[in-house]
Amino acid sequence: MSHAIAVDRALVVVSLKRRLAYKSQWVFGLALGGGAMLVSMAMWQELIGSGTLSGYDWDSMRAYVIIGFLAATMVFGAADWSIANRILDGHIAVDLTKPVDFQRARAAEYVGSMASTMPTAAAGVVGAWLLFDPPGPATPLAGVLTAVSFLLVFPLAFGITYLSVLVCFWTRRYMGIMWLREALLSFFSGMMIPLAFMPGWLQAIAWALPFPHFTATPSAIYLGRVDTAGALGLIAAEAAWGVGLWFLGRLCFRQAVKKVTVHGG
Repeated sequence: MSHAIAVDRALVVVSLKRRLAYKSQWVFGLALGGGAMLVSMAMWQELIGSGTLSGYDWDSMRAYVIIGFLAATMVFGAADWSIANRILDGHIAVDLTKPVDFQRARAAEYVGSMASTMPTAAAGVVGAWLLFDPPGPATPLAGVLTAVSFLLVFPLAFGITYLSVLVCFWTRRYMGIMWLREALLSFFSGMMIPLAFMPGWLQAIAWALPFPHFTATPSAIYLGRVDTAGALGLIAAEAAWGVGLWFLGRLCFRQAVKKVTVHGG
């Protein structure tokens, strides 16, 4: 067990250092994500003004947009292509011969790549806070539970990404899969628009999926739109999705590697 943990830690550190070596990615990510956040802020300020929209006033919407930016920076900035390429270019055949669990190793690398987005996320959040002065968490406990929800984004994001990457075993392509995953995540998580703005039937579909826990869950907790029991329930559901996706990924991987074709061989 201690050896496995040491391997996990080494893979996290290597992935983190590899990503941090390309500092231009921080600037690009901050410019792209920050620009999108500014546009979103301007749009919602124009739409909401001094009133409310589906229960959101301008104060709460400022905080919501910043939370969405933080989630998007973490999730979309992670290195999913490095996992996909191991399947597409045939390295998976070598990985299967190593005494290291493939899924666990990729999870460690993915967590390291997500951690590398923290400088970009932190700079964007601090800048947004100075520019827009959003409200703080509803209560100190809400702030702590929001942080817990964001920590659980790491396994949840890996679970969804890993399952989408495994589709490469059958499609031998990844670009379209990535676009579909990111579109579904952006829409059903509430990154595009809060789920409260959607019709009831669409909200029901969204909450039956893991995606709302990227934005809707932390923002609901942060803004006090749920009480403590409700917040704990959302966090429990988020954790359950993370565990469930992990075991679903193991099941799909076992099916996928029953027959591996590399370069037609």
